[in-house]
Amino acid sequence: MSDASSEPTTGESGLDVRGIAKRGAFFVAVAVAAAIAISALPGVGEVRERLADADPRWLFAAAACAIGSMMGFVRALWAAFDRVVPWRRALVLGLAEQGANVLLPAGGAGGPAFGTIVMRRVGVPADLAAQRHAALFLATSAVSFFALLVFGVLEAIGLLPGDAPLVATALPAAGAAVLIVLALVYGRMPPPSRAAPTVGARVRVALWRLRRFLHDAVNTTVWLLRHGDRLLLAGAIAYYAFDVASLGCAFQAFGGGAPPLGVFVLAYTLGHAGAWLPTPGGVGGTEGGLIGMFAAYGTPLAVAAAAVLAYRVFQLGLPAILGAISLLRIRYILAHPPSREAVAAAFAQSRLPPSTASPAD
Repeated sequence: MSDASSEPTTGESGLDVRGIAKRGAFFVAVAVAAAIAISALPGVGEVRERLADADPRWLFAAAACAIGSMMGFVRALWAAFDRVVPWRRALVLGLAEQGANVLLPAGGAGGPAFGTIVMRRVGVPADLAAQRHAALFLATSAVSFFALLVFGVLEAIGLLPGDAPLVATALPAAGAAVLIVLALVYGRMPPPSRAAPTVGARVRVALWRLRRFLHDAVNTTVWLLRHGDRLLLAGAIAYYAFDVASLGCAFQAFGGGAPPLGVFVLAYTLGHAGAWLPTPGGVGGTEGGLIGMFAAYGTPLAVAAAAVLAYRVFQLGLPAILGAISLLRIRYILAHPPSREAVAAAFAQSRLPPSTASPAD
């Protein structure tokens, strides 16, 4: 891990405010371009009509569920750090990280990377900050794979209503099960060793960093679930479940038309694979993935498009707004940090699992 002194700074707070502002402007430009592209699609007139007829009560419910999802993430973050961070600071950092996920094109990893830097600057040990954020990222992501497994199996064996073909329910469940097993097995293996540096080895170094990140994340997450704050799991589930509910409310705002629960969860989870595209907030990829998956599972295209677009307004807009406000607060915290001795003493009492990673460079 690189030294903190090598990170870009602007002013006493240490935050690259100009860089964040540029990313925010880029996000707006991408969102506008995506909106123009969608408006040019054939049949978009029906979507506009549905958007105009939306039920504001259900839209309010969708926004409330989006905020509930954000609070779930904050609770998971607080638990990941054994609650040694005061709740108000965990709230500010959690909202700021979600704002960074919108602004930074890193497939959802921009927020944890940003949070790690902030934690290090206020005196949290670097290894602990990186390990716990890796575990937070994995825990909140793993819920999606378990949802695929559970709801896919329940749909495949007929315990949940739905007429999706067997391959569309059993195959996602099987794929999720394989990935979960592979992750657990990989976590029990020896940590990846770094090869000797050679000329032109950037790809190998990047792959090594990714393998080390996954290895540390799996081990730390399992350790936290066994020995740490058990509400880490509750926060991660709330983060996922409230987001699913937000999209469900968006469907209701346009008169329903959503598939049954099991199929809905499968379409939602698989559709979010588009968020891994390297665009701010997954703009374009997420919308296309969700609309495409719901259409593939039998939802009318116009209904899916209207619901997804409304849902994405809240999923992107609320973190961007609340995250921007929190970023201002983080600047104040970094400009007036607590005593590093006090921070070190607090984290010295945190139950840190044994390090399994190779030494950082």
